Parts: sequence; structure tokens; C-alpha cells
Amino acid sequence: MATLVIDTGTGSELSFELEAEATSIGASSGNDVVLRVPGVAPNHVVLRRSGGRYTFLGQQRQVVLVNGKRRARGVIGEGDRIRIGTATLSIRYPEAPADEVAATPPAELEAPLPAEAVEPEPVKQRAELVLFNEPPRLAAARRRLLEAFREGPPAELSEKLEGFLESTFPGRRAMLAWLDQQGLLQPVVASWSGSVPHLPPRTFSELDQGDRLAVLRGSGRELLIYPVPGAAAETRIYVLAESSPDEREEDRTLVAELAAMVAARWQDFVDSSAVLGRWEEEARARIESRLPGSSPAVRALRDGMLAAARSPQPVLLYGPPGSGRAFLGSLIASLRPTGRPWIRVVQVRGGDDRPVAAELFGSETAIGARGLAEHAGGGAVVIREVHRMSAGLQAELAAAIEHDLGVGYGAKVRWILTTDAGGVESSGGIESSLLDLARRHLLRVPSLEERREDPPLIIVRMLAAVGAEQGKEIRGIELDTLDSLLGHAFAGQMTELLGELRRLVSATAAGETVRGAVRGAAPAERTPAEAGTQAAEEVGVLEDDDLKVVIPAVERLLIDRVLRRARGNQSRAARELNLSRGALIAKIKDYDIPDYRSLRRKG
Repeated sequence: MATLVIDTGTGSELSFELEAEATSIGASSGNDVVLRVPGVAPNHVVLRRSGGRYTFLGQQRQVVLVNGKRRARGVIGEGDRIRIGTATLSIRYPEAPADEVAATPPAELEAPLPAEAVEPEPVKQRAELVLFNEPPRLAAARRRLLEAFREGPPAELSEKLEGFLESTFPGRRAMLAWLDQQGLLQPVVASWSGSVPHLPPRTFSELDQGDRLAVLRGSGRELLIYPVPGAAAETRIYVLAESSPDEREEDRTLVAELAAMVAARWQDFVDSSAVLGRWEEEARARIESRLPGSSPAVRALRDGMLAAARSPQPVLLYGPPGSGRAFLGSLIASLRPTGRPWIRVVQVRGGDDRPVAAELFGSETAIGARGLAEHAGGGAVVIREVHRMSAGLQAELAAAIEHDLGVGYGAKVRWILTTDAGGVESSGGIESSLLDLARRHLLRVPSLEERREDPPLIIVRMLAAVGAEQGKEIRGIELDTLDSLLGHAFAGQMTELLGELRRLVSATAAGETVRGAVRGAAPAERTPAEAGTQAAEEVGVLEDDDLKVVIPAVERLLIDRVLRRARGNQSRAARELNLSRGALIAKIKDYDIPDYRSLRRKG
């Protein structure tokens, strides 16, 4: 059988067995051989078998060069080289068997033929058994594969498969992944460092047609992508593994067998620990613990951060100074599905661009963040205050990001940028090409004024964190102190609030309740009724470690206190609490707070 040999110009060859009478070649997925290289048309050329030779016919006036001469049709001989686009084709014909001539003695040729032909007795053929040794690596990998998928608890399957990937592809990357609704690969089991490959949706659509596998080449690497057949009707699962020229055939065999085994036990993966949503659940929990609150702005920000953590595209966080943009950017960078990467934070101070350019792109004495990505891969660069860069440096950064996204089969570095609100909402802050690259994950960080429902929970979480930071066990916080914090307008946003809490905790002895007032804030006026119940109200609201107990208790005490001070005037109390009147009424009912309108009559 003849073999079609394709040289794509990258230093490697692809081969295709010519079994059919006619074989079409082109960039369209409807061809027998799909060849996507520069200069190849959707339907470029057709090869036809004619006896023991092959002919070619160019399609739709496409350029076909045979041994350097332009031809529209012709016969392909041994050694002929056909060039279409940047690819070179040739046909390797099977070697013709040597002629076997049986020598017949002259005496037998002269002997007369018998009157009746006598059938000779059949010669018994002797059976022959030939034993071959399977390649050692392939045999050992098959044994490990069977061991990994041997019957056992479903919960152990993921751990066994991860061990199989690490031992079978040492020094290379491999993973089992599923394709989410956004067309992004989400790892299920991975032995992978660096960013997850990001491929166009058309690649996966074509890969799912028939019995196909994909070989993706780029940056001197080769990646095998094999679909898992029939794993689930609504789920698209793939096995990905880096290969090398010396082990390509063995790798293809192992990846195909792994895909078949995964298909047979896919339900065990799903049943073991809701594996498709495991990373997302863990990531969402981490985001909620570090970005507490129930306001609509915070809920939208958390959803955007989770989507950004799954994507290789650049992220731009914008909001008022001190709102925690760099902290949230580093949090997004750490939430990579394949594991925590290295993170480099670059602070832009304005003025001379040369220090920042050297830190990003390197210099004669420093490797720079981009150079670090080239060597190590899989990291994240958080650039703070990117609007302080000159327009020229921003354009250079945009070109570097675009190049990183377009070369190879996955970005080498994750780019996360921060700026103030004016950098995005007003013209002239962010260079247009850089802003366009970040449009997909443009995240707005709200100010404290926009998070009316969140400050009590933020203060509770921060107090616990600051206490641990200073090595103190904090017993609680006085209501006057909490009221002072809630009533103060922190112009410096989260940064100023954190600084104030650190000051208060540093002035509090270990095991004591936090007391004091915000610097520069007037002490809260107290009514005689409040003075009479002060002793009962001054309790350690953080004595219980359960937030579900602490937060409602704090809310109830504050609402009761303000409503009593307002003598039952719900509209006035709602304004002081920064709530709508409807929300206040709902909380009064939920917490069974008394009606203090009777205090008006006493007054």
C-alpha cells in the first residue's frame, strides 16, 4: 500500500496510508486529509489511484508545484515532490517483490504429458510461531494502566490516574480534562504545570467527528489530544499529553488506550466527588472567604473573578484607590485549576518607564517577568497602577500579551492588571489596544460606600485576621467601637479600614475585648435609656467562632440600639443604618425586635 508523506515545514513528517481510490487534501474539515498550513485552500488537490501509480488533479485553479514546476494535473512518480502552500507532499510506493523463477530441468520439459492429470497430494504446511518482545516502556505503561483502573473504590480512581500520568509521561505534561460551556478545558486529573491550552471551538468540533485525534505543534513541542469516546452525552472529555518524536507512536497507543479506559469508568469519576465541579467549589469558597459580603456589587465581582480564574485571557481590575485591587488580582492568579503558580507583582510609579520596562521585559543584567515566563512558564504577573505607564510602554505590553496568547498552544504567563476607575471610565487612562485585550475580564472593584450591607462582616473577618497576624486572641469588640467603625467614612477604602483595625488590635491586650474609637471620629451620643442598658450590651460579640451566630447577633444589637435611639422612627433609623426602610422592617420581623414607638409618648 502506498503512503502519503507530508512535510509541513516544521522539521517533522506526517504519514497517511492511501487506502481509498481517491484522496482529497485541503484545509476544510470535509477532506480526507485536513492540512492547515499557510497557502493551502479549503479544497486544494485530489490524488487518484491508477493501476499501481497515483495521479493528481489541482482543484479550482489552485497552485500545485511538481519538482518546482507549476502543474494542474499529472502522474506522481517515485521521488516526485509536490508543493502546496508551505507543505511538501510525496508518495512512498511499496517495494515490488523480487521475481521468483522456478528452474525446471530440461528432461522434464521434454517428457510427454500424462493422459490423465493426477492431483498431487497436498503438502502439509508446518505451523510457525514467532515471538516478539513488546517495547519495555509500552509494556510497563499498560500494566500500570490496568492497575490504575482495576476494580476499587471510585474515590481512589483520580489519585491512581494522576500517578499513572506522572510515571508514564515523566518530565512532560498530561491531563484528563473536560470542555466547559465557554470552550475552555477544565482539568479533571492533571500532571500539568503552566497554563491550560486554549484552542478555538472549531478545533474541538472537528475533533469530535469520526475517529480523529489532534496533534498540535508549537514552540518545539508536540501535544496529542484524543477525545474520550461516549463518556457522557452532555460532556466532552479529552486526554492531552505532550509527546516526543522518539516515543510518538507509543504515546499515541497509550493515549488511545487511556481514553478507552476512561470512557468505560467515566461515571466513577463523576460519582467519586463531583469531580467536574470540585475545583470550582474550592475556588468559590476561597473567593468568598477573602471577599466577604452580600451586596450585589460584591456578588457580581466574585462571579467575575471565578470566570477570570478559569480563563487564560488577561484581567483588568479597576476601582478606587485602596479598594484591594492588587490583593484580588493575586487571588485570581492563585486560583489556577492546575495548581498555584509563581506570582510576580510589578508596581508602576510613573515618570521614568525604564525601571518598569526592565522589570517586565528584562535588561542586560535582569531576566524580567517575560523572560522568567519563557524559562519557567505557568506563572502570573500582577501589574499595579498600569495607567501610570506611558502610552508607548502600554502598547508594547499589549503586543507582548497578544504574542504570548498567539504562540504555541497556551499562554506562558497570566497577565493581571490594576488601575483606578478613571483609567477605564475616562479617556486617556489605558491605551486602546491594551484595553481591548482585557475586555473579556474587565472587573470593577466597588467602594465601601457601594457595599452597604457588608461592613459588619468585613470588620469581623478582618479582626480575626489581624489578631492572628499579631499573635493575639481577641475576645470581641465593644459595640461603641463597632458603631464608631461603621459610622466612619473611610476615604482610603479597605486600606484605611485595615490600618485602623491594626491600630485598635495593637492597643488591645491578648484575650481582651477591642475598645476605642476611630481616630478623628466624634464619640457617639448616648441617651439615658442606652446608658441604663450599657452593661448588658457591652459583650464580646466575637466570643463565638461561628459566623452564622455572630453576624445576626451584631445586626440585632445594632438595629435595636438605633431604633431605640430613634424612638421607633423606622425611616430615621433606616437612614442611620444605611438601609432601605423595607429592609429594616424585614430585619425587625426576623429578629423579633420590640416596637419602640411607645418611647415617643413617654417623651
